[in-house]
Amino acid sequence: MSQKRLFEEAETIISVLHSGERQDLLILIIPSHDKGKRLLNNQEQWANAALGLFADLFGGATAFKTFKGIYKTDDGEILEDIPILIECYAKRTDVEDRDKLVELLRFAKRMGNETRQAAVALMVNDVFHEIKHFR
Repeated sequence: MSQKRLFEEAETIISVLHSGERQDLLILIIPSHDKGKRLLNNQEQWANAALGLFADLFGGATAFKTFKGIYKTDDGEILEDIPILIECYAKRTDVEDRDKLVELLRFAKRMGNETRQAAVALMVNDVFHEIKHFR
């Protein structure tokens, strides 16, 4: 087998770079504790549901367990967490699709409400969005 055929993905990668086509990075944080500092017993269920949603909306995602997180509320209270990060690379057209974005935000708000969060974090590329209004 020729080296060119063995590494044909190199040509695809170069072609995408030259086309200017982009993908956007979305990260949703799944909390381990509520704002009362009580451990959630359903974190993995939320993570699995988020993975399924990202698959439906954007074609897939990967979940990462983290070492630790910390959040300072508007009142100055420090909340510690051991979150799961759901990470997805999505086509720009999918991220700009209002219906898909609303569905993702609906999920984030429902999770924030049901898990009693001070805020839910959603990153889009290099911008951190705090979702605080759940109803």
